[in-house]
Parts: sequence; C-alpha cells; structure tokens
Amino acid sequence: MNTLAQAQLNKLALNVGYEYMHKNSGYLGAEYRFNNNDLKNDHGPLNVGVGAYMYSDDNKFAIAPEVHLNKTWKHFLITELSASTKNIKPSVGLSLFNLTRFQFGYSFPIDNSDFKGFYFGFHILIGRSPFYDEIKIY
Repeated sequence: MNTLAQAQLNKLALNVGYEYMHKNSGYLGAEYRFNNNDLKNDHGPLNVGVGAYMYSDDNKFAIAPEVHLNKTWKHFLITELSASTKNIKPSVGLSLFNLTRFQFGYSFPIDNSDFKGFYFGFHILIGRSPFYDEIKIY
C-alpha cells in the first residue's frame, strides 16, 4: 500500500505561476501526471490540474477556482484548455522538461468578467524527479 501511495505522489507537482489576462493574477495549484513519459515516441505527458487565480478586485483580494487539462507534444510544445468561474482559456506554449511553462492564448470571459482578451503566463512546477521529463538523447 505504501509503494502505491509513493508512486502516486511521484505523479503530483505544485504549480506556481503568474498570468496576465487584462488583469494581473498569481496562480497556485496542483498537477497530476496521467502517463509516464515515453521517450520512444514524440508524445509527452498528459496532465490535469486544479488551482486558483489570486487577484485584486476593486482593491480587495479575490480568488477564482480553475481546472485545466494539458498535453505536451514533441517534448516541448504544450496545449492547454482551462476553465474557471471567470473564463475559458485555450492556450499553447513551450514546456521545459515539464518543469517550467511559457504559455499564451486567449481568455473568453464568463459573465462579463475582467479576465478577457489575449493572455500570457509563466508557471513553475515543483515536484519529485519522476514528474519531470527525461532528456532525450539520440
């Protein structure tokens, strides 16, 4: 039982980031990696994550919960679809060993929220070494 729990912890990482969607916001969440990286093909991991945007709304601290699904291609390209109580946001970007991400896309607001327009973000994933991609050597 302990081995199974340890294997699942190796698939988790803390996600800390900054995002700009017509509004500055911090991000704090967690990622779960569904599949191990297969270096024999060009497909990277499939991750699901939950977290929250932290931002200022009329000079008051506010939080918006968010859930996302992302897939890495060719070991460095990333596509992501996220949804929160404020927006729906498809994005693309670059991933470095599943450790850092630079993303950009477009944020579609829900209920006239301020989370709208073009978006960019930077995230750092903090986890154990099996969560990260291995270096592919030819």
